[in-house]
Amino acid sequence: MAVVMEILEFGNRENKTLLLIHGFQSPYQIWNEFIEFFKKDYHVVVPILEGHNPKVNEEFCSFEESAKKIEDYCINSFGREIYAMYGMSLGGVLASHIWQNRRLKVKNVILESSPLVSFSGLMTFILTKQYLLLTHKTQQREEKIVNQAVNSIISKENLPEFLELMDNMTDETIVNYIKALGKYKLPTDIEMADTQLFYFHGTKMNEMLAQKTAKYIKTNYPKAEIICFKGKGHCEDSLISPNVMIEVLKKILVNNGEGRQDET
Repeated sequence: MAVVMEILEFGNRENKTLLLIHGFQSPYQIWNEFIEFFKKDYHVVVPILEGHNPKVNEEFCSFEESAKKIEDYCINSFGREIYAMYGMSLGGVLASHIWQNRRLKVKNVILESSPLVSFSGLMTFILTKQYLLLTHKTQQREEKIVNQAVNSIISKENLPEFLELMDNMTDETIVNYIKALGKYKLPTDIEMADTQLFYFHGTKMNEMLAQKTAKYIKTNYPKAEIICFKGKGHCEDSLISPNVMIEVLKKILVNNGEGRQDET
């Protein structure tokens, strides 16, 4: 029997819906400050992705299956209208599947540092090996690895939830996620008539795939807004300094794409 994805809701359903999709090996609690800020004016929806919910025993199978679970939930619970969908890193790959499926009507698609260009089998092998090793060392509470995670991929405040998530994550889920990432490439012909696309990325070494994706998007979706955070790493502000990213997101939501900063 398939496990039902847990999807959290905050704020009033009568308000415009903001769908927040977290990244790989990030607990949903990374959205806490976003939720607190936006729930006053928006209906905030936060899925807990497969393999990331310590309360259930589940493994990730495919982005197609994950997208369908979120789409079905939205359609059955409050309707097809999504004012903005913000996917962070791997969450942006899932958001891209939802966008291309067109079952939900998404006005603003916001993707941050998401790898939307396929990569080689060798890269898949290397990344899988790295993630398995780091996950096992985290589960063993190797002090150096845990300390390196703080203020690089997780804030100190969210460290307990991060460690709980990592303890519950299986090798199969890791293998399946990396394999699915390596195979995915954003289609070049998604209908954009009623949608505005935004893509965020940094400039540090760990943003190489994101920078490549930004060029790919600009070539195939010239009306997309590419926003570069100079000197920043992978989802750095969103994970470590959420108040900074909240301000960027607020401008997009309020102005619907006008008056943004730092475009490449």
